Amino acid sequence: MHEDIILVVDDDAFQREVLGMQLAGLGWNNVLHASSGEQALTLMDTHGRHISVVISDLSMPGMDGPVLMRHLAQRGFRAQLILLSGVQDEILSSAAGLAHAHGLDLLGCLSKPCAPSQLDELLAGLHPPASVRHRTSEEEALAPERLAAALAAGEFIPWYQPKVDIRNGQTVSAEALARWPVESGGMIGPGRFVPAIEAAGLADELFFAIARHVVADTAAWHRQNISIKTAINLSMDTALNLEMPERLGQLVKAGGLHPSDFIIEVTESRLMVERSLAMETLTRLSMMGFVLSIDDFGTGYSSLVQLVDLPFKELKIDGSFVQRANTERKAEAVLRISILIGVNLGMAVVAEGVETAEQLAFLRTCGGSIVQGYQIARPMPFAACTDWLQSEAK
Repeated sequence: MHEDIILVVDDDAFQREVLGMQLAGLGWNNVLHASSGEQALTLMDTHGRHISVVISDLSMPGMDGPVLMRHLAQRGFRAQLILLSGVQDEILSSAAGLAHAHGLDLLGCLSKPCAPSQLDELLAGLHPPASVRHRTSEEEALAPERLAAALAAGEFIPWYQPKVDIRNGQTVSAEALARWPVESGGMIGPGRFVPAIEAAGLADELFFAIARHVVADTAAWHRQNISIKTAINLSMDTALNLEMPERLGQLVKAGGLHPSDFIIEVTESRLMVERSLAMETLTRLSMMGFVLSIDDFGTGYSSLVQLVDLPFKELKIDGSFVQRANTERKAEAVLRISILIGVNLGMAVVAEGVETAEQLAFLRTCGGSIVQGYQIARPMPFAACTDWLQSEAK
């Protein structure tokens, strides 16, 4: 029996009853029911953090699903969400995109009527129940003074995820992803700590804390004849720091390396913030020899403008398109066009978020070349990544 509370939101009483019976059959007996978005918010005010999952319909009178999602985001809703509706697949897909845009933790989408096995599969991905005590401790960990102390103590480290050219099986680079191990043996994910660090004005400290590790790790790889580039994520807050390029260049030089050994990944959706300053720092980085990569391509509002105006050498297609392309016509079209644009601009094109063999096979038919994702390798610590790189080179 599961102790988590699931909140079912649907204006159809019969649908609520059926869903409750299905959940009970799967061992989920703590189920609350709401006939509208308004009632759902009232129940959330009452039960608060004890609710782990909300299963919501989209088409409801009064406060419908999209409006409910906006209210959940505004309230800092931190449980997980399942969208269940009888609308067309394209509308359901759009609603999923809206959930992600709001920063909600979407477990998945299901079309009515759904089978118990479909519910069970999604709920199997439920994060471990987070007690009030756990969440309070995490909130304390994300306090600005605690973040500053953790940065000063060197608690943030990079894990690495390889990028592989599927045409020849060669590993061409590895992306450094910030991780924060905690005393309990677990980790606080970047989805939690990065926004908190940026809000605390500590983005520069995080960037250079990770960069110092990356330079040392890359130098160690080169000494072992593992000659790959290493990618570092650059937040827009740090991109607006006009002193950053020179400081990064000095760090790389002190490590006995060259800027061309590194890829700087910039999230495309944030490039329009203070664009002139960002253009200055990115142009200077390119002049120094750093390879610029436009990350999450296709998710922003001015993708093509960025490609024309900034000296990017790598284009990373957002994983949401990769994961949907072999089942959704629109996502496939965006994927194919993105690859074509990158190739015609002479850029390295990376498809990120490749999670299945089917997605990998489909990318081959689209002309994809470089891939990154769980199907290739999960993010791993430096030592494990070193072993992986050495084994792949044999």
